Amino acid sequence: MSLSLAWRGRDAGRPRRPRLLVRFTRSESGALAVEFGLIAPFFFGLLFGILEVALTFWSTQVLETAVANAARQIYTGSFQQGAVSMSQTDALAKFKDLVCANVTAVFNCKSLVRVDVQKFTSYSATTITVPVKNGAFDTSGFGYNPPGPNEICVVRAAMEYPVYVNIFGYKTGLANGNRLIMASSTFRTEPYQ
Repeated sequence: MSLSLAWRGRDAGRPRRPRLLVRFTRSESGALAVEFGLIAPFFFGLLFGILEVALTFWSTQVLETAVANAARQIYTGSFQQGAVSMSQTDALAKFKDLVCANVTAVFNCKSLVRVDVQKFTSYSATTITVPVKNGAFDTSGFGYNPPGPNEICVVRAAMEYPVYVNIFGYKTGLANGNRLIMASSTFRTEPYQ
């Protein structure tokens, strides 16, 4: 008895599948497209989510560096000495320009960033609130109150940063769906003259 006859003998009692069903189960044309269609939304969601987080961290780091570099001018007293004859509004605008000079090509610093410079008598008296009121970015408490020699200063910069991809419905902190990014520097100024 040949092998093919023995094989047919085993399947003799089973019903034969229709040829169309057999062809369908063996056909692989289009399987890759279907698999990609099932996986693509998750893949692109993860990819865009990673890019969103990376861009946010990068922007935060750029703002932190810009505030730290600009705050050194207040720390040494050179900014206050150069802004003696200016109004507080002009001095704040000039300091914001100093912060924005350190920001390159990540976000529009001139239109997005708000700056606050405050002095305090002691570290324990330092009370700063988050500039969010009723889910909106509120800078009404921001201003320019420059420290003198050997005084405590808090320099803050905050901005409402747009969220580009929020496919997972992550709560960003602001009612309009944007994210609040802040950078600050707290120090005691040098005893400059």
